[in-house]
Amino acid sequence: MVFRKNRRLIMLLGLLLATVVSVADNEKVFYVYNAANGLADNSAQTVSCTKTGRLVITTMGQINFYDGQKFIFIDPTTENTYPLSKYNGHAHQYFDKHHHLWLKTRHQVTCVNLTKEKFVHNIVDEFKDLGMTDKVEDLFVDNNNDVWLLTEKGLYSESKKYYQVQPKRNLQELDTYDDKYLLLFYDNGQLDVLDLESGKTVNSVKAYDNQKAGRYAQTTITRRVGNSYYQIRNGSVDGNSVGILLRLDADHWKYDILLEVPYYFSNVVEHDSLLYVPSAYGYWTYDIPTGKMEHIEQLKMANGGMLLTDINCMEFDRQGGLWVGTEKRGLLYSRPFPIPFKSYNWTDKRALELSDLLDRQPTPATKYRNMSVNCVLRDSRGWDWVGTSVGLQLYQNRSNHLPQLFTRNEGLLNNVIHCIVEDREHRIWVGTSYGVCCLVIENEKVRMVHRYNQWDGVPNESFVNGRSMILPDGEIVMQALDHVISFNPSKMITLTDSVKFKIYPKLIRLLVNGNDIGTGQKLGGNVILEDALTRTKEINLNYDQNSISLTFSGLNFFRPQQTYYRVRQTGPDRNGKWELFTPYNSQGLVDRSGLLHLPMASLKPGHYTIEIQASLLPDVWDTTPYEWIVNVHEPWWRTTGVLALLGLVLLFLLVVYVFLYLKNANLRARRVSEEMAVIRRIKTFVERCDAKNGSILEPQAEAVAGAFDISGDFSPEFIETMTAIMPTVAQKNEKPLSMRELSNVAGLKLDEFCKLIASNIYKNPRPIAMQMMLNRAAEILLRNRQKSIEEISDECGFVSPNFFIASFYHRYKKTPEQYRYQR
Repeated sequence: MVFRKNRRLIMLLGLLLATVVSVADNEKVFYVYNAANGLADNSAQTVSCTKTGRLVITTMGQINFYDGQKFIFIDPTTENTYPLSKYNGHAHQYFDKHHHLWLKTRHQVTCVNLTKEKFVHNIVDEFKDLGMTDKVEDLFVDNNNDVWLLTEKGLYSESKKYYQVQPKRNLQELDTYDDKYLLLFYDNGQLDVLDLESGKTVNSVKAYDNQKAGRYAQTTITRRVGNSYYQIRNGSVDGNSVGILLRLDADHWKYDILLEVPYYFSNVVEHDSLLYVPSAYGYWTYDIPTGKMEHIEQLKMANGGMLLTDINCMEFDRQGGLWVGTEKRGLLYSRPFPIPFKSYNWTDKRALELSDLLDRQPTPATKYRNMSVNCVLRDSRGWDWVGTSVGLQLYQNRSNHLPQLFTRNEGLLNNVIHCIVEDREHRIWVGTSYGVCCLVIENEKVRMVHRYNQWDGVPNESFVNGRSMILPDGEIVMQALDHVISFNPSKMITLTDSVKFKIYPKLIRLLVNGNDIGTGQKLGGNVILEDALTRTKEINLNYDQNSISLTFSGLNFFRPQQTYYRVRQTGPDRNGKWELFTPYNSQGLVDRSGLLHLPMASLKPGHYTIEIQASLLPDVWDTTPYEWIVNVHEPWWRTTGVLALLGLVLLFLLVVYVFLYLKNANLRARRVSEEMAVIRRIKTFVERCDAKNGSILEPQAEAVAGAFDISGDFSPEFIETMTAIMPTVAQKNEKPLSMRELSNVAGLKLDEFCKLIASNIYKNPRPIAMQMMLNRAAEILLRNRQKSIEEISDECGFVSPNFFIASFYHRYKKTPEQYRYQR
C-alpha cells in the first residue's frame, strides 16, 4: 500500500513537471524484426548505428550486425568476458577510437574487435595495450572515444597514460567537456567537475536532495546535446523500479528535474531536437526547444494492431529511421516518414464512403482502338494512357499507331495495369496486380518510376479495373479486391523531398570461385580477408581465384525497392565508364531487397578499381563514390622476381652464346685460314709438278751418283691422290677450292685426306714431277712415234736427252726406243 501511494504521488509529480500525453504515436508505424528474421534472440538490449550506417544490436550475449537484408551474429564464451566488480547496471555500450565495442552488463564486460567482427579473446591483453596492468573494476568511454579504466588506485586515462583522480564514491558515468573538464557522475546524483589537466575539482553540484539520492542510486546514463547533458537515473522503492530524467546545464552547472516515473528508464537518444527516452512502458519524448513532453505508451504496428511493451533502447539510423529494442518482442523499426497510404477494409465505414464515390464516376472504358483493355485515361496533356494485361501503353499523339510501352523492364512492379489516375502535379498513378506505381514526367518524357508495395501500406492484392479517382483536395482513391486505399501525393515525402535521404553502399558478401569468403578463411593457401568484409577496401587474389561476385547493400532500410546503383570499373578489359543498375533493368543484379550483386568473371591478372554510388533516384548522384580495389596477382612464374631471374639467366646465356660464337668464329677463321694456306700449298705443289710451268728437271746429286728414286719419301696413296686432284687444282676457277671438295675428288674422307696432305705436302715435289713427266713421255712415245727422243725430252722438261733416257730406264726398265716399239 505504501508503494502504491508513493507511485501515485510520483505520477502526479511527473504530471506537474511536464505536459504528459499518454497516447499512441500515430505518425510512427513499426515493423517487427525478430528471431524469425535471423536476429540471434528476441531480447534486443542495445542498438547502435555505426558511422557507415550499419546497425549493431546486442541480444542476450550475442552481437548482431544488420546490413539491410540479413542479420549475422557472433557468440561470446566465458573466456571472452572480464569481471567488473564496480558495475551493477544494465547493458551499456561504448565505441572507442580503436574500433572496439565494449558492452558492460552486470559485473562484467565483453569487447568486440569491429575490424575483425570477433570477440576479443583476452581482454587483459587489450588493457595492457592501453597501458594498464592492474585489475580493472569499471570501464568508461568519453565523447572523444578515449577509454577510462577504474582500479583500486583510481581513474586511469588512456590518452594521458596516468591515474587522473581517485573517485570519492561509486562512480557510474563520466565524460570530458570541451577537452577542458572531466565530469564525474556519482551514484548519489552528485557531479564533480574537474580540471582535465590538473585533476583539481573546480565545481561540485547535486541533482537532488539526499532523499532522492537514495531512491535513484542504481544506474545512470547520460547523453550530451549541445551544452546540456540529459541524464536518466534508476533506482527502487520497496523493491519496485523508479526512474528520473534530468537535464544538466553545462554553462551554469545546474540541474533540472524533467520527469519522475514509477518504473525504469532504459536510455536516452536525441534526433531532430527531440529527446527519446525508452522505458518499461513505451517511451517518452521531450521537445528540447519547447519543453513539451509526451508519453507514447502503445506502438502502432504495421499489421494494424497496437503494442504495449517495455523498451530497452532506441536508435536512429542515418536515414532517420527509428529502431526500438524490446525485452521479448525483438527489434521494431519505424520509417523516417509517415506511411503515405491509408488502407480501409470493407468493415470500415470509410471504405464504403470511398467506394460510393467511385460508383459515381463515369463507367470506365474497356475498349481502345478496337482492342479490349483494362482502363483508359486521357491526361491533361492530351496523352492517352492505356492499361492492359501486358503493360502500360502511352499514345502521346493520336495519330501514332505504335505506343510507348511500360512494363517491369521500365520500372513497374507488375505488368497488369488495372487503374490509372493523374494527380495535380501531372504525375501518372497506376494500380497493378502488385503495388502502386507513380510515373514522374519531365520535359515530355518519363523521368522515373516510383514504386510502392506492402512496405508502404499498399495491400498485397490486385486492384480493380477502372476503379480510381482524384478527390477535390488532391487525394487519390483506388479500390483493391478487399480494401480501398487513399493517399495524397502532395504529402508524400518520397516524391517531394526524397533527395535528402542519402544512402551509402556497403560490401556485405564476397564469393571467390563460388566460395563464400569469411574473415581469416583460407582459399588455395591464401587468406583473402584479414579483416571483416565490411572493413575491407582492398582484396588480393591469386591468379586462379579470378571469378568473384561482390554483393553490396545500399543500407536503404525504408525503401529497399527504390535503390539505384552507379558503378564504374577500371582495369584490364574494363571501359572505365559509369553504368546504372536499377531493380528493373539489371537482369536481377539488383534484387527486390535492394542489394547489388556484381559478378566479375575470368579476371585477368592486374589491378581493378570499383567505384560505387547508391541513390534513391536514378539521376541524382550527390555522394562521394565508395571505392574498392581488387588485385589479381600474376602466377609465380610470371612475377617480377621470377621474370627478373629469368632475364638474368637469358642474359647469362646470351653472353655465353656470344662468347662461344666469337670463339667458334675465331676457330673457324683460323681453320679457314689454315685450310687456305694448305690449298695454296697444294696449288704450289701442283704447279711445281707441272712441266709446263717452265721448270726444267735437272739431275740431282744422287741421280748423278746413279741412285735414282723417283718416288722420294711419298707414299703411293699420296702420289695417287695428287695425281687425281691435279687436274682440278690446275683449273682456273673463280670459286675458291676447299679441302672437302678436293677430298671428294680424291675419293677420300675429309679427315683422311687432310691427314694425308698434311704429312706430304711440305716435301719436295720433284719425285712426283719426275713421275708425271715420265708418264707423259711414255704417252708421247706411244702416241707419236715420229718425234725424236730429243724433242720428247725437251717437251717433258728434262735438262738433257741423256738424263731423260736414264730416268726413263730407271722407271720402266727400258729405254725410250725400246718402250716405243715394245708393242
